[in-house]
This record gives sequence, C-alpha cells and structure tokens, in this order.
Amino acid sequence: MTSHRMIFALAAATLALGGCSKEPAAEDVPMTVHEAMTQHIDVIADEVWAVGNAAMASDALIDPKLMDDAKWAKLADAAARLQNAATEMSMLKKLVVNRPGVIISDENIEGGTTSEQVQKNIDADPEGFRGMAGALASHMGDIAAAAKAHDAQRAGALVGQIDGVCENCHLEFWYPQQKDLVKQIMAEGDGAAARK
Repeated sequence: MTSHRMIFALAAATLALGGCSKEPAAEDVPMTVHEAMTQHIDVIADEVWAVGNAAMASDALIDPKLMDDAKWAKLADAAARLQNAATEMSMLKKLVVNRPGVIISDENIEGGTTSEQVQKNIDADPEGFRGMAGALASHMGDIAAAAKAHDAQRAGALVGQIDGVCENCHLEFWYPQQKDLVKQIMAEGDGAAARK
C-alpha cells in the first residue's frame, strides 16, 4: 500500500469550466479501498503476525527468548510499513471501494456484503472511515516503537490487539449487519471466561 495519492485533474478542470461536479469514477482513481486493503494492508499485517505468532508464549505475549535482533528489526519494519499504508489510506481524498466488475471476498456468499453496500456505508461516514484508518496507523506506530525498544510485553500485547483494531472498522463499514451477532459472541465468551 505504498502510493494512494488521489489526482483529480479532470474533475477540477470540469469544475473550473463550470461543468457538472461529477465525482471521479473508479477507473479514474489510482487506488481503491479494496486494492489498498487486499494488496497492501492485509499483506503487511500477515508479516507482522508471522513474526509475533512465531514468538508467542503461553500467555499470548511475545517470548523475548524467541526473538533476536533480526526478528525485532523485521517486526519494526513491517509495522512501520503498515503504519505508512494505513496513514495513506486515511488521507485518500475520494474513497472509492472498488472498480466495476471487481468483487470483495464475501460478496458471492449468502449474507455477504457487496461493494455497493460498503461504498454506501463509507459514503455515510467518510471521516469515520479515515479516523479508523488513522487508528490503525497509530497502533502500528506503537508496535514499531515497541519492537525497536525490544519491549516484548508491549509489542506482544499490541500485536494481539491488531485483530480488534481491524474488526472495529470492518464491523462499521464492511458488515455492520453483523454487529449484534458479534456482540452476542463476545458476551458469551466473557460469560464463559467468568465461569472458569
């Protein structure tokens, strides 16, 4: 997710000429949200998890004995790249979910969300989406800092929280219809933990 600069020269020229203020089509956008997520954010997140999971201790934190300078550097680098990718997504001027004819992962399954539905969700709260992308960037910056400091406890806790940071955005924009189900599952999990 290296470059998401949005250039709308054609739209600007149209406005300058007093024409209609039509938003750019997906074909005119250098990077869509779906491309940013699948080609950059997901890929780099897998790199972060690969390091963290390989060094995970029984308490679900990073075992410092399973880390060395190269692994800490790899974790810091991946986290910093994901921070940059999420920052760039948070700064997109036009949030276009997908190009025509491209489907998202669960679009063809029963109950799945379509690109059009996700676009509608993001259009209803674009600043909320940008804010969540910014929250991911901030989280990854914290992981990079912890990795540079070889702080196994902090880095491990933060790596373990990535899923939650991502899920907050997904529940809001990708599949908000599943919020009640997720809350129910979480409540059942909390109840089971309390009974132990």
